[in-house]
Amino acid sequence: MRILLCWLAVFAASLLAATAHAEPPPVVAKANPLPVYMHYMPWFDAPATPSGEGWGHHWTMRNRDPNVVDAAGRRQIASHYYPKIGPYASSDPHVIEYHLLLMKLAGVDGVLINWYGEQGTNGDVEQLLKNSNAIADRVGKYGLKFAVVFEDRFAANLGQAQANMRYLREHYFQRPEYIRHGNEQRPLVLVFGPITFQKPAEWDAIVAEAGEPLALLTLPYESAEAGANAAGEFQWIWEDETKDNAIDVLADFLKNRTPQLSTVCGVAYPGFNDYYEEGGDGAIVAFEIPHDDGNTLARTLELANKHRDELAMLQLATWNDFGEGTMFEPTVETGFDYLSQVQKFTGAPYKQAELELVYQLYEARRRHAGDAAKTELLDQVAELLNALKINEARALLHKIETR
Repeated sequence: MRILLCWLAVFAASLLAATAHAEPPPVVAKANPLPVYMHYMPWFDAPATPSGEGWGHHWTMRNRDPNVVDAAGRRQIASHYYPKIGPYASSDPHVIEYHLLLMKLAGVDGVLINWYGEQGTNGDVEQLLKNSNAIADRVGKYGLKFAVVFEDRFAANLGQAQANMRYLREHYFQRPEYIRHGNEQRPLVLVFGPITFQKPAEWDAIVAEAGEPLALLTLPYESAEAGANAAGEFQWIWEDETKDNAIDVLADFLKNRTPQLSTVCGVAYPGFNDYYEEGGDGAIVAFEIPHDDGNTLARTLELANKHRDELAMLQLATWNDFGEGTMFEPTVETGFDYLSQVQKFTGAPYKQAELELVYQLYEARRRHAGDAAKTELLDQVAELLNALKINEARALLHKIETR
């Protein structure tokens, strides 16, 4: 076995020889030039041992226990949907690798991290920052970019919001992979609101800490609250439940609001089916948007494509908000269907088979976690995938799993 693994290592090294000095990593050639970014939740925590303490609130809410496992091997989590890889920790490097490789092969250009800052009223702000940094530190490795969706609602006062903006200036904005927008190449910052700070003078003080002008986008119809600091608005998931008008809401914004704005970020999503009430958190949201066997995503993507020339970018909402049921991440219930739709939209030259290969890599990592030799070979499979050497990655993974 040792001789075989040594031979496989030599085989893999020869495949990677041409890639070893390739910097930056290759990006996917897309037919659709519209920048596509994935909204990403960094808030999942899991214990170091499978049955240990430490499952975060976003897996448990108030009444779920992931240590309870059903006959199918699925843990009890606060969601109507179950991730194909099971519940996880956002800071797990193999989870991040899995997520970013899937996005890359779907033609996604970057990640918009739902960002809570360095200071705030939420009790897990330090862990959220750690998780966010773990993701931000790795996107460049895959040829992706990132920016943040700034959560102003959890700042207790103006000073905390200013401190969080300073953190972005000191730790994020100067990274080459941070998304900059427009002719002036300003750092892109989406604001999920404004909610706490709704006066232009407050945003004058917050944005001043950025050290440079921003491409600041607010939620629909909220840009006046940020005053001249706002460069535009981004669409989000919403409907009037009495009218079931989710698509009409998006279409009306694109038709009537977009002409009034300098910069517009569109949105596409698979549906909205939250777990808050079932999970004991209360009836927080007053609407549901059915997934409709993928038709909701198809309609929102079609609408974005129709208005592509009017959009500066498109946000896919979301990668992994399991509590609200808006996931593009593969689940037991939806498989790879949503990412396959994204592949068609972006014009990425890959299909479901390549997405499944990334999943197979993750599962192999889990099976061989204690095997140093195989782990090293699996690292090389990941490098081949990142280098878009798909056939070589598939061949090496097959050899590892069958010898």
